[in-house]
Amino acid sequence: MSTFLFNLKIKTFKIFIPFLVKLKAFNILSFLFILSLSKLKSISTKKKSKFKIIILSKSGGIDDITESKAKSKDGIEYLACPRIFLTTIFITIFDDNEYHSTKKFYSKKTKLKREEYKNFITKFLENLKINYKISAFVGFNFEFKEEIEFATACKKLKIPFLLLYKESVLTHIEEKYLRHSIKKLNAKFNGYKIAVYSEYAKKIFVETKFAAKKNIEVIGCSRLKKSFSFRKKTPKQQIIYYVIEPKRGLPYPFVKHYGHDFFRDLKDHRYYDANFNWNFLNLKILKILSKFALKNPDVQIIVKIKTGQLLNMKKNLDLPNNIQFKYFGVGHKLLENSKVVIAWNTTAILEGIAANRFILLPFFHVKDKNYSKKNELELSLRKENYGYSENDFYKKLNFFMEKEYNKNKIYNNQHSLKFHLHNSDNKASLRLNKFFVNNLKTIN
Repeated sequence: MSTFLFNLKIKTFKIFIPFLVKLKAFNILSFLFILSLSKLKSISTKKKSKFKIIILSKSGGIDDITESKAKSKDGIEYLACPRIFLTTIFITIFDDNEYHSTKKFYSKKTKLKREEYKNFITKFLENLKINYKISAFVGFNFEFKEEIEFATACKKLKIPFLLLYKESVLTHIEEKYLRHSIKKLNAKFNGYKIAVYSEYAKKIFVETKFAAKKNIEVIGCSRLKKSFSFRKKTPKQQIIYYVIEPKRGLPYPFVKHYGHDFFRDLKDHRYYDANFNWNFLNLKILKILSKFALKNPDVQIIVKIKTGQLLNMKKNLDLPNNIQFKYFGVGHKLLENSKVVIAWNTTAILEGIAANRFILLPFFHVKDKNYSKKNELELSLRKENYGYSENDFYKKLNFFMEKEYNKNKIYNNQHSLKFHLHNSDNKASLRLNKFFVNNLKTIN
């Protein structure tokens, strides 16, 4: 679908859905929902479908499903629904403050609103079932508030809601804050089954009583399959730097979301410093890369920035021409031609390990008084993968770029792929496909 048509569709939803919700025009709303669906042709069955799975779209989640489908012989038709459809219904019933605050969403004050939303969604889905065959819905994050009561409505109507939880690559401090949040909110999963990346993600959900052990399957990260495919490809003289997110791996997002008082009974919160972030790493790395680029004009350096992050960085620095900025698109595809991966506290490191690229991480901060190992991802890499000072980082970057790449040799410890993504065997895509097929056969 073209960008123009997609944007037109989104504008149409935002204009008409609030009126249809207020009028309780379920027939028209169902018709509009069916029109919103886009068939994922590359992974859907080519023959008549036995099952229709509707995916509440999220880019990384779609990638996981796509990589799980080597061949379309399972009789499943996959249809993507823009998440804005459900979100617009939600914010029509809830006000803006209630929509953005999970704490308020779970409060007694909004209990009636949650009930109103659940009842509306139940009636909407009842109407939709009459006009359209639905085998299951798929979501990607248990914290999406518009999907919490949606899952409850699905359960009431015996429509499977499958959660592919993909936000489980956590530092130790993030895990502590996540566990605390789930327990304090008494959050529960009301869908049918959850597929998680790792054993520790399953452990978190079981021990916080978010979901029963029997309803959680460890699948792994299937989109890692793409990164694994690069192992047998000799990279070019290229460096990829995934720009560090200032608060990545730190508890700041939890505190911003719930407030300080919410975590006063969490022991680790006494050490929380709102001012600590990783920005100083970004500046140091860019200076090193600039110096390296000037001395090595034949080396291409790509700086990958997440959409909306640090957009003025290039303007504020006088960088050589062989440093190229990338603002859009998925980051793992840039691994194919890259010899060295520079990053911090991100899944991109794991994707780089899967691609068998040379990994180099900034470790200039170990003497900082606010530094704690709880704030970094568990990776179990060698000392050669860490730059302990700017000078050490530069020397190791030069070492890796001069080192001959042997595509038949494994360069990195595979522990982190198993620990975080349960995919050191590159079979997560098969497990995800099996997850869909087995659950649909059991239910339908």
